[in-house]
Amino acid sequence: MYLLPTSNYLKRSLFINHPTARSLPPKLTIPISHKDRVMKELKDLGLSKFSLTRSESRYLPSIIHPDEHLGGAIYGHHKDGFAMLVATDRRIIFLDKKPLFINEDEVNYYVVSGVKLSRAGFGCTVTLHTRVKDYELQTLNYKSANIFVEYIESRSLEHANGKDIYHDQSG
Repeated sequence: MYLLPTSNYLKRSLFINHPTARSLPPKLTIPISHKDRVMKELKDLGLSKFSLTRSESRYLPSIIHPDEHLGGAIYGHHKDGFAMLVATDRRIIFLDKKPLFINEDEVNYYVVSGVKLSRAGFGCTVTLHTRVKDYELQTLNYKSANIFVEYIESRSLEHANGKDIYHDQSG
């Protein structure tokens, strides 16, 4: 009815319970590609699955530098169609990608004069005021809009206090 354990089974169980067999080497981490890292950062910033599949999101890794990290992102409706505003640790990118053209504006934090978030009903509107141009996006994703506005405000305060993290000679 019941079979006795075979010698193979006994050898394996003795090997597994041996003290040196328990200390396995640490798992190797596989470095993730640049595109996957940018998409993961977009997802962590609250962008929806729908906005991650859009052409702006798929094009974004080609304009983000390898050592540049995202701090906020919004995907929404602009006066010319759908567009994306992305705040990195170095710049702000306005990206509007259509099948035949790409409208890409790069804004430095020095020219940002303010950011405004207004909420009405299910949607919200984010307006980025710069010395050159105002960028306005309407979105339904309040979470990502709030993260974007808070990041822009924190970066603007750093520059207003005279703290320049790229050219700081003190540290």
